[in-house]
Amino acid sequence: MSTAIIRLTGDALLQHHKEYTDLVIRGEKTRTEMIKDAGYVYDNGKPMYVDYYTEVLNAKEVLDPTYVSQQEAEDAEYEDLSTDERELYDEVHRLLGEKRDHEEITEFMGELDDIGITTAENLRESFEFIGEQPWRAEEEFAKYYTCEVLYVMIPDIIEDCINWQQVYDSSLKYDYNTIEFDGSTYFFRSY
Repeated sequence: MSTAIIRLTGDALLQHHKEYTDLVIRGEKTRTEMIKDAGYVYDNGKPMYVDYYTEVLNAKEVLDPTYVSQQEAEDAEYEDLSTDERELYDEVHRLLGEKRDHEEITEFMGELDDIGITTAENLRESFEFIGEQPWRAEEEFAKYYTCEVLYVMIPDIIEDCINWQQVYDSSLKYDYNTIEFDGSTYFFRSY
């Protein structure tokens, strides 16, 4: 038996938003938790950022609900971010590329928050690598790290004999966090 998720609206949502915003500013909660705790969650467990902020705007009666465009909701959500969050948003946009939309960027920011990356500086300092083949991203990273970061020259004759997955599992796994996003695996140094 599943429990129906109730989404807050109107004054209840505004009260929730105000209380959580104070907690987010103090670092006690994340925006992702704020959105999920208000009931704005997709079936896959991901937060519904745009829907949440659209409903907050509608509850504030800032915009007529019949005329809220997605772009207006996204712009309002961006404006609601703190300076550090805007800088992180812009840095994530650069990292993911121009083809990513607002919802993907905010979803990725939520994933970053889960691993302790909350500022653009944290992101720049910790980002290491993008694995393009999800089924072997850890192997790709281990080879990249060994050859490009440590500058180890491996003779071609033995390169195919190296178990890169074992290198990752035994030497790198606990020093790095990963985010799997849209078919790629992003590697970040642990904080």
